[in-house]
Parts: sequence; C-alpha cells; structure tokens
Amino acid sequence: MAEQTIRIYHTNDVHSRFTQFARVVAYVKENKHPEDMFLDGGDMCDLTHLIVEGTGGKGAIRIMQEAGIDAIAVGNNEIDLKHDWLEESSRLGLPMLACNVTDNEGNAIGDIKGSIIIEKAGVRFLVIGAAPYYNREMKPNGFNEFSKMSNIMTTEPIQEIRGEIAKNEGKYDICLFLSHSGVDVDKFLMDKIPEIDFCLGGHSHSLYYDEKYNQVGMFGEHLGIVELTIQNKKIVKASSQILAMTEDGRETVSRFENIEIGKIENLPEADENVLKVIEEQDAIADKNLSKPMYCVEKLEWDAKKESPMTNFIADALYKEYPCDFAFINAGIVEGGVEGDISRKVLLQLSPSKLNPTRFPVKGENFKRAVLHSLDEEFVSQSGRGPGVRGSILGTLGYSHNVQINMEPFEIFINGEILDEDREYNCMADDSLQRGTGYEEFKVPNAKAKFYDGFIRDLIERNLTDKELIQQAMKKRIE
Repeated sequence: MAEQTIRIYHTNDVHSRFTQFARVVAYVKENKHPEDMFLDGGDMCDLTHLIVEGTGGKGAIRIMQEAGIDAIAVGNNEIDLKHDWLEESSRLGLPMLACNVTDNEGNAIGDIKGSIIIEKAGVRFLVIGAAPYYNREMKPNGFNEFSKMSNIMTTEPIQEIRGEIAKNEGKYDICLFLSHSGVDVDKFLMDKIPEIDFCLGGHSHSLYYDEKYNQVGMFGEHLGIVELTIQNKKIVKASSQILAMTEDGRETVSRFENIEIGKIENLPEADENVLKVIEEQDAIADKNLSKPMYCVEKLEWDAKKESPMTNFIADALYKEYPCDFAFINAGIVEGGVEGDISRKVLLQLSPSKLNPTRFPVKGENFKRAVLHSLDEEFVSQSGRGPGVRGSILGTLGYSHNVQINMEPFEIFINGEILDEDREYNCMADDSLQRGTGYEEFKVPNAKAKFYDGFIRDLIERNLTDKELIQQAMKKRIE
C-alpha cells in the first residue's frame, strides 16, 4: 500500500487569547488539507477573559468550532468553569476529551468523552484525552483539592487510558494521546502505555517536540505541526515542527534545547470569520456582565503602600473565615473601586483565579514578610504564578486586628505583641500559601484549608458592607 501523509495542527494553553488564536486559525485554514486534523491540548477557556466568564465558557467553544478544531482536551482551566458550565459547554457539539474526569461521585459530566475515533483518508485515529491529575512534583490528586469544591474530580489516568484502548480494540489503527498533563507527566504516561503512538501535550507551557511528542507553549504564540507518514495504516515516520505565530517569535515559555522554532516570512492576518464570532460572543458577554449590581463608596488602592482597598480584602477574609488574622498582597487586584459595580468591573479588578485559603504562619516568618512588604523594590516585582493574573506583587494589607508600629518596629495581634515562636492560623489566598513572592508563607497543601470561590467573589459579597468599608479606612501601619 502506498504511503500517506497526514498532518496534525496543534495548539495548547491559548488561555483565551482569542485574537492571537484567530491568526493561528488563518494559517491553519490556508494550509490544512481535508485529511489533516486540528487538535487543541486544553486551557482555552480562561475565566479571566470576559467572553469565558460572561458566557459560562460557551463563547470559547463557539470560537473553536468556527476555527475548525476537531477535539480539545479538558484542561484545568476548563475544569475551572465548574460543573454546570462545563456540562453545558460539553453539549455544544465540540468533542471535549478527558478519560479521567467525573463528578465527585464518579459520574460522567455532560458529553465529555474519554476518546473519539476520527477517520482521515481511510485511517482510523483513536484520540484519547486526559486532564491533569499529577502536579509538577508527580504527586497524585494535585488538582482535586480545588476541583472537588465544584463537584469535579480527576482520577489516575493510566488505568483510564488503558480502558479506552481496550474498549476500542479492533476499531482503530493509530492511537493519539491528547493530554493536558505537562511534558514530564506525559513522558511518564507514555512509558507506561506503549500503545500510544503519538502525544500532543499541554499544561507545562513548554516548547518541545520529539519523534512521539509535541507541545507548543502558550497564548497561541506558536503552532505545532506534526507530519505523519503512514503505510498499511501504521506510522512509519513522524516529524514535528513548531512555528512562531507572532512578529517577533518571542519565546516566553520553558523550552528544550534540541528543537528549532520555525518562522513564517509573512504572518497571516487574523481569520475574519473567527474575529466575527469573537465580536459576537464579546457582545453577549458584555451584556451579561455589565449590569450594575450596586453602588459603593470609594476605596482607594496603592500597590506599594497601605491602602483601604487592600485592607478591605483582608478584613473581608477575617470576617468570613475563622482565623487569628488575615493578610493579602495588594497585587491581588488591579486598582480601587468607586461607583457602580458590575461583574465586568469585578473581573477587571481581580482577574486572578485564587481561592481564600487558611494556613499556618509562624510569627517570625510573618515578621520577615512584613519587612519585605515595606521594601518598595521588593513589592514592585512581578507577582506572576499559578492562578495569578496580576501585574505586580504589591505590599501586604492586614485585617484590622493587626497593628504595625514603625518606630520602634513592633507588630501587634489583637493588642498583644507578635509571638515569633507561635504558629498563627492565617487567612490569605492560595498564591501566598504557595509562597509566590513572599516565600516566608510557603506551606504544603496538606497544611492548608482551601475555600470555594475566588477572591473576587469575596469582594463581591462584601462591597455592600458599609461598616467593613469604613473599617478599611483605618490605618494598620503607624
């Protein structure tokens, strides 16, 4: 039988950079043949984007459908949609794949499938999807502490993948693994399951390919192209390339040294049909999110020094959750508030996907963090990290039962001087608990208690509390 060539165009971790994605789509549409595929490795539906938040994820699915995506892996950002939105999005007709995603009782969610069979040029491809289960340290249940709060869980994928292969025995020719697990986990899984012929990855934001693997960074800045040479319905040769899809071809992600990044001489303009769908979904989202919920007094914000806005968030944490005291970094928000408040305002104000979190902090570590928070150079650094979408780390704000005297330098909790040897139960968010920026706060997840919802939900619940707003005006640093 003569050799056949089938190409797979691949994106991952676009994180709702839809306009950039439209440029990728234009290139794919121009070059893709009917026997080729277009697959996505997950994390398209980032809740920091108005379209995703304002349509419950359905707008992102509509964009991918217009793009001609054949299937998408369920990533942790799709899981962030929570159960009902994820279920609704899965029923729109775009195959969403994850063999290891269920609700907390082990039931299927909507139309999410473990695998599908795509036939191209007479060759049957079994495409198996998987969502993240292991964290970066290869520890199991790395995501369930958060997802289970939304009635979603991921399970160990090895048995599930083997189950999909066994269930489809005799029904396929080539097995593709569409994974949102990260390069290291993907390599581990492929070693355990030699039946996988090729893996298209995501999650670790890596630029990497080899003879059986391809992953293309993030934000739609790169496009992966896998060329499969097939004879007798088996792969006899596989080659990959990664193309830069931005003008400068910048590489803002982790990469491996044994690959080259291809550059296109004349990058295409964004696909007009995709741009039209983006515009339509943006209008729907804007309408849904722009309705004023209430009007509030002015809460000023400053990233580098004490401000009422940061104090307010800390006081809201202290009010709602049992703890000795609360603190938060100013970079959790992008500014202050005043006047009419809508969900759109809240999303723009607090784009980070961070949960209220209680964890132990030793007094001496808290003191070191406070001193760091008074250093303008330190607080000016980037606060970027998992779930963090802010532009700056920012100084710390504290609940009203924390008082800091500058001369002489002393810290008081409930009127008593800080005990540097004591372990306090504190409320903040999971970014600070992981030690992002303020390394003094880092503790293992096993020692932390995570609460459902994001910090912006906390803000929304408390902005009508006039007493809390007035309390936030009182200075904690003198």
